[in-house]
Amino acid sequence: MSEKNGNTVGFAGMDQANLEATLQPWMEYWMQLFEQNSQWQQALMAGAPPNVDYTTLRSQWLGAMSKSVEAFMRSPTFLEGMRRNAETMTAAKVSGDLAKFEMARQAGVPHIEDIRGLYDRLESAHELVIQKLEAIERRLSAMEQKLIS
Repeated sequence: MSEKNGNTVGFAGMDQANLEATLQPWMEYWMQLFEQNSQWQQALMAGAPPNVDYTTLRSQWLGAMSKSVEAFMRSPTFLEGMRRNAETMTAAKVSGDLAKFEMARQAGVPHIEDIRGLYDRLESAHELVIQKLEAIERRLSAMEQKLIS
């Protein structure tokens, strides 16, 4: 254990309050289980089978698990770890994409930005050709009208 920002830091870098919030449901669960074990042992000593309700036992275990996991996932330590993980994954994705684009560029393989730029240039050239052809058609129509009249 060490000191961090005036708080005692324990297991996995969690401060004492978060650590207690994470472990408290488990301590309560085990205390209840020990009490039940004591009752079951007394029943066995008296010669009667213990009255075990597995549904209640399972629900107590799941309750302790959910409270503990929720407390841990709300702890600043977990949230900081998730933030760092997200930043690392984003940086790895960006780095991988840059390496992929650089390798494609050096190999002469076009990527989507090259193709998109080519498509835009072709589209504008196509529109220009259409405009020129329409102008030629209008002039031809005008000439035909003069020849007919």
